[in-house]
Amino acid sequence: MAIRTTLYGYQVENGKTVIHNEESEVVKRVFSLYVEGETLNSIATMLTEENVAYFQDEVKWNKNTIKRMIENEKYMGNEVYPMIISTSLFNQAKTVKESKSCKQETHTPEVELFREIAVCGKCGSRFKRVNTWGTREKWMCSKGCKCSIYIDDAILEYVVTGNLSMVIRNLDLLNIVADSQYMPTIDVTKEENELIRLLEQPKLKFSAVAKCILQGAKVRFDCCKFDNGELTEELKDEISSIDKIDYRIMKEYIKQIIIQPDGRIITVFINNAEITNGGAENAS
Repeated sequence: MAIRTTLYGYQVENGKTVIHNEESEVVKRVFSLYVEGETLNSIATMLTEENVAYFQDEVKWNKNTIKRMIENEKYMGNEVYPMIISTSLFNQAKTVKESKSCKQETHTPEVELFREIAVCGKCGSRFKRVNTWGTREKWMCSKGCKCSIYIDDAILEYVVTGNLSMVIRNLDLLNIVADSQYMPTIDVTKEENELIRLLEQPKLKFSAVAKCILQGAKVRFDCCKFDNGELTEELKDEISSIDKIDYRIMKEYIKQIIIQPDGRIITVFINNAEITNGGAENAS
């Protein structure tokens, strides 16, 4: 197996280290996300989910990879490496890291769950939680899509809890239309483009192509909404006995939270029924 010998973000041309355009953008994004409040793990997960290659089409992101990157002073430039990260941004990342080392911020289980399942309704990317002013957190699209309202922890938990309460009061909201629906997301486009890129390579790598095809099939399947009547009835039966809404209930029955640009927050249940803070999206 080949091992990467050149620092991520750079490449060697004619014996000289130069900036790798695509990788350098990833480096800049990593530093920016970290300064905005994303954790090492969440950044690694984000890059992995987006299938960002680390070396020779291999996706090898983890907490330690991100940590080494934000600690590497070479990104500020020296006699060998051109500058990718400004001294100011590097020092901001260093300050954030040192502050986290002194005092680890703790979040409620609900907030940690929202980090995993909240996505942008416009582009499909993850919604991230940032401490913009240190006193009030903000949830925003990791790709920069705008939302018409300011969403913090309290608003997000209030709406999701309200959607659950709405379902408990009216179980028929969990009914979904009988016809299966295929609604492709941005992930489908990403996988299609990645497959085209691989097929255009002068030397095809069967394992990489096979992996890409399987991943493409998975994301397409995930875009299908099926009317699983049996699951819906089981879900109704279980939810009808809920007397208290907490993290465990949310984790067990909620599949995804979709935050739309107009501020609507849609709770997607495990049977694909969608409930919004304005009512049911697909009730029959």
